[in-house]
Amino acid sequence: MKVGKHGIIIDFTEPVTNTRRNATYLPEVPAHEGWSKIEAIDSLVRKAGYNGEITESVRRRIHLTRYQSTLFSMHYSEYLSYVKATRGGVAPAINGTSKPSMALS
Repeated sequence: MKVGKHGIIIDFTEPVTNTRRNATYLPEVPAHEGWSKIEAIDSLVRKAGYNGEITESVRRRIHLTRYQSTLFSMHYSEYLSYVKATRGGVAPAINGTSKPSMALS
């Protein structure tokens, strides 16, 4: 795993309770925080909900998957143009709202 290049997913089983845990970070997160590999993994263990002491024994239980992603950004006006061109001008629905999608002008 290379900090800033790889995203990471961890899966592990807690040693005492046998509870399955998992968590993930996109590649940007550890780099932005300035974490080492171990700090990133330990932070994920906490993110997964584990509250016990993080020892080498706990770390050895972790199944780690690394992945790469692409960060893409655009201005909202560019996004609207994209939606109009690819979806016939219908705005995407927003989860949790009762308003239907409307046509973009």
